[in-house]
Amino acid sequence: MKTINRTYLWVFLCIFFTQCTRISNNRTFVHPLTAQADTNVVLPPLWAFGVMYGGYTNQDETMKRVDEIIDHDYPIDAYWIDSWFWSYDDKGKGPHRYMDFIADTIGYPDRKAMWNHLEQRNIKGGFWAWDCIFQTGNEAAFEDFQQKGYFRNTYVESNPWHNNSTTTAMFQTEKDNKKGTLCGNIDFNNPEAVNYFKQQMKHFFEEGADFIKLDRTSAIPVCKVMFEMSQEFGKETKGRGFLFSHTGGQETEEYKRYPGKWTDDTRSDWTVEKPNKNFNSWVPAVALKENIAMFNDTMRRSSCNIPFLANDLGGFDMGITDQLDEELFIRWMQFSQFNPIVEIFSQPENPTANLPYRYSERADKLFRDYSHLRMGLFPYIYSYAHLTRLEGKLMMRKIAGQVYEYLFGNEFFVAPVYEQGAVDREFQLPAGSWVNFWTGEILEGGRKHKVAAPLEQIPLMVRQGAIIPMRAYARSIEKGTNDTLTLHVYPGADSEFTLIEDDGSSNDYLKGIYAKTEITSKTGKNSQKIEIAPMLGYYDGIQPKRTWRICVHGAKKVDSLICNGTVLPYFSQESRITSAYYTADKYEKTIFEIKNE
Repeated sequence: MKTINRTYLWVFLCIFFTQCTRISNNRTFVHPLTAQADTNVVLPPLWAFGVMYGGYTNQDETMKRVDEIIDHDYPIDAYWIDSWFWSYDDKGKGPHRYMDFIADTIGYPDRKAMWNHLEQRNIKGGFWAWDCIFQTGNEAAFEDFQQKGYFRNTYVESNPWHNNSTTTAMFQTEKDNKKGTLCGNIDFNNPEAVNYFKQQMKHFFEEGADFIKLDRTSAIPVCKVMFEMSQEFGKETKGRGFLFSHTGGQETEEYKRYPGKWTDDTRSDWTVEKPNKNFNSWVPAVALKENIAMFNDTMRRSSCNIPFLANDLGGFDMGITDQLDEELFIRWMQFSQFNPIVEIFSQPENPTANLPYRYSERADKLFRDYSHLRMGLFPYIYSYAHLTRLEGKLMMRKIAGQVYEYLFGNEFFVAPVYEQGAVDREFQLPAGSWVNFWTGEILEGGRKHKVAAPLEQIPLMVRQGAIIPMRAYARSIEKGTNDTLTLHVYPGADSEFTLIEDDGSSNDYLKGIYAKTEITSKTGKNSQKIEIAPMLGYYDGIQPKRTWRICVHGAKKVDSLICNGTVLPYFSQESRITSAYYTADKYEKTIFEIKNE
């Protein structure tokens, strides 16, 4: 008898110590680099996956605008001041102050107070810059760089953009304009010039700026320097940088190390194939339809390979008109919410600044609804941001032969509406079964479908079997938390999802310091089982526990819902069953079981 008891004790101790060792190993696990990883991909900070805004505003207007955005219950993670940052009162006329390394001290009398106003609201602040110095009005800075040999070349610039004109025509050329300004292109391949340039720019970051919107060029050496300044000088980062640059500069894969980019200047129209309004000739021939193609057209658009790509929600240039197009804005907004990065911006001539509440009550409500949904999807979006590096697969995934539809991650199929007046949408679904996000209808993949697409809805399908983690809405990504999550499950097929998390601000993830949580869903004859594996890995600031609940869409009548042996209350609403919350150790297994009658 004593021998038997000793045997049981020995087995118990072995199991206990094995479990403790596993948990300990999980808490200190460093993830190895996978063979399929795209090591050029660098992640933006986690706040960049919320909603960003840009504008031509002075200090007072900037602070009022971000407060207006908050008052309308919109999310806001960042706000940048575009090119008038250097000379606001004359609307960026130039060439004086472009760039003198001082910027406008009248329109922005206390930049430190302005950036602090944003920081107190969890909003990152950015400002516009370019890669050259005009001589006229900036003689001291120009002569300084020229005497030191820090210009790559000098020439007479006759383009009127910030050159004796208030035009926003970056691409405009005036062959008959004899008046020009001597311009020096800074040599960003010269280490001494780079270091000196950084030192001239450093004080903007010391005042509280966090990132730069780069214009005029997207050359890799310039992007590298602008990105590095946000890494090295930004006060709110632990080393992760951010930059907005044009889609060019893709000569080598190095460009992926300096995220992110946007799809350049666009026309606020449905398509250039059949324009509804006139535009100046300098505006690139890209309207909503063509803008969607910039993300998905592998045959003609190199931009479709950019990992973290955004677009000016609503279009940059409104055309030679004062008429607003509410329908176009709403359709463009819906598409933009399912981009890797979301940003709202327009030319200064647009009286709305592409702010939804300035369009209409309907645009205001719909933007609020869609942007809240996006913020809730952050755990899903950020996991796929990591997979962009770990697996070399983009967040927006192309479908062969389909330019105007795409997968957002692996679980969502998105079919933006890009035709004026359309209230339905036809498309070819990928193989498998899909669930209409809005109606719950199950659609068979591998064939064409036509679905209703009222103005309030973008056609959005969810892969049957999908597990989609969501968190409670917070007005900024940094104000939110993944420590309470709802797993939205669409039964009908077995599936899995990998939740990936890190500290969101450092580059520790490049060393394998991040956390993975594998989640599986299995459908039985009369049951549904959702298993959450113990977390593998760690990161700075990780909390030990997480509170979970599940929401099963299209569920049958439930007999019981159990989590780790505990019967949980649940409620039913519109063919969804949602459990009560259950709190568990992140490094322990958690199992939800639903038994149907």
